[in-house]
Order: sequence, then structure tokens, then C-alpha cells
Amino acid sequence: MTAPEAMSQADWSDVQVAASIPEITSGLNGIILAAGFEERSHVWLTEGKFRPDARCVLIRFRNNVPGNRQVFDRYLALAKERFVAENIHVVDLRQESPGRMESELGAYLASLPRSVVRLGIDVSGMPSYAACMALKATRFNRGQHPMTVLYTAAKHYNPSYEQYRKLIQTEGADIELLPETMALEMRETLILDSFSGYRSQNAKTCLAIMAGYEAHRSTGVVDTVNPSLLLLLYGNPGAPDLEWRLDLSRRLHAKFERGRRTAETVVSTLRFEEALNALDTFYDKLIDDYDLVISPIGSKMQTLATYLFWERYPEVQLNFPLPIGYDPERRPTGVGLSYYVDIQPRQTLFKNAWPAAL
Repeated sequence: MTAPEAMSQADWSDVQVAASIPEITSGLNGIILAAGFEERSHVWLTEGKFRPDARCVLIRFRNNVPGNRQVFDRYLALAKERFVAENIHVVDLRQESPGRMESELGAYLASLPRSVVRLGIDVSGMPSYAACMALKATRFNRGQHPMTVLYTAAKHYNPSYEQYRKLIQTEGADIELLPETMALEMRETLILDSFSGYRSQNAKTCLAIMAGYEAHRSTGVVDTVNPSLLLLLYGNPGAPDLEWRLDLSRRLHAKFERGRRTAETVVSTLRFEEALNALDTFYDKLIDDYDLVISPIGSKMQTLATYLFWERYPEVQLNFPLPIGYDPERRPTGVGLSYYVDIQPRQTLFKNAWPAAL
């Protein structure tokens, strides 16, 4: 059995600002997106210019979030303005059985004609577990073709800088929880069969968290996994006026660094290759002694890094902490910049990887 070769920059293009969404989408044979309730979630659908024979896959949320049905109806109306009706396909993401989405999406993608050679996956409106399933269904059923990952940032995120300053004044160095988050209290940690990994009998567990701002979700996964070693990958937004968000994430997670072995590093929230390289480094140092579990609670592009890492090392487990629901009133608002990144065909990317059956 031969170990996979390390990933390189040649396996994907740089994350690029989408200067012309119509130009990028005109080169796609189809787009996969979720009917999310944030304004940024439909930018690629609204502004895209698609081929007459292009496909559109809409992921419909089946849960108890208020207004879901009306939101989906708006997406479907937008899709009908841009695609012929027979080329629009709906896949449900059910709260009670989320794993079915991958198999249903995969079956549809496998049925597409050979002329469908490039799909775009818009992760803007997808929770991390849905994004991983959408990426896997696309890569494993259309893996002979390149894939384009699409993403639009929001303009405003919770909390605001003013709220951050008030939290420091009232709570001091460590901040226990944000008073208002989009994700409500924890319900469970989700381990999908596709990403359950391989657990050895004697190895200890190392948990890597892509740390965001919903510390209650981090608490849920730490309590569930109870790791011997905790890795915290903090997200750096990059812009000088947003450095306070990195500080906020550190303050929210400081409590996890007490009482257990912990290592931490800082990676970009946008340049996913930084997170991917960090995971590679940790893997090389730890895999002989630890089973690795990754929980992507940070940015959408860090979720892409998590998925690509799992694709190369499928013995790793992905763990997704789920809240009891979401409050749309606390959602990120506005529309920021849009980005895209091209990922090389899976057969090319993993031509020397194992196991061959994958």
C-alpha cells in the first residue's frame, strides 16, 4: 500500500475574485446550490449566465426553520428564469436523515450525459455537512472532470465590532459565549456514514477544530469526542479592520486550551490551502499515534479544505456539530465579494493515491 503523495498548488487554481460572474458561469455545464436564507446564497444563480442546456440542482432544506418554504419558492422561480424546466433538479436535505442527500444527488449526477464536463458547486448557502456531501457526490460521480467551487461572502457578520467591544468590557479576557448567534443551542454531533473514517482500537483521538465563533458547537464536539489532543485552527479574515474577529475566536476558545493537551495555529478563512497545509503537517506528525477527527465549524472555504483533506485520507473522521435550529434574524447580511477556485479532476489529483477502489 502506497501512501498518497502530498497535495501541491498544481492540484487547484488560486482562489480568485469573480470579476465577471456571467463569464465564469457561461463555462459551466451546471450549478449546484442550496436554497439558503442569506442574500449571498443566490448571487451566482441571480447574476449567472448559463448555457441553454445547463443543469441546475437546488438543495431544498426540509427542517423547521421559519420561512423555508417561501425561500425555496423564490429560488425555484429564479432557476426557472435561467434554466429550462426539465434541467432543474431538486434534492432534499432532510433534518431527520441528512445523509440521504448525498446518495440522491450522486444518483442524479451519475445519470447526466457525458457532455456535462464541468459543474460549479456554490457553497455559500450550505452548512458544512451539506457542502461536504455535495463535494463528494460531485467528485465521486463526475470525478473525471474538473470542478469549480463558487463562494460569495456576506457583507456583515454577527457579532459587530461594537458588540465585540462590549463583550470584552463585560466578560474580560475570556468570552464564554456570544449572546446572539445564528445557530441555536446544540442538538447533536453528526457523523455521516460517508465520513465516519476508521478508528483503530488502541490509538488515542486527536480532534482538529476549524474554530469559528459559535463556541457552543465547539463545546458539543469536544464533549462528544473527548480528545486526548486538541488542535485549534483559528481563522484569520485577512483584512486589518477584521483582525478583531481572530481575537474574538481565540477568546471564545481559550477555555478549551486549559486542562488538556492543545496545539493551535492560524490559517486564512479564504485561502483554503493554508488550512489544508496545516492539516497535512499535523497528520504527518500525529497519525502513527492518534486517530484524527476534524470538525469544520469555521468558514466555507475551510470546509473545502477539510473535504479535500478527507478525500486524500479517508481514514479521517469528519464530525459536524448541529444546533437544534437556526434563527434567520441573526444571519449574515448583505453581499460581499464572490470568489471561485478550480479543482483538478479527481483521477488526476489522486492518480497515485490509495485505495484504488475509491
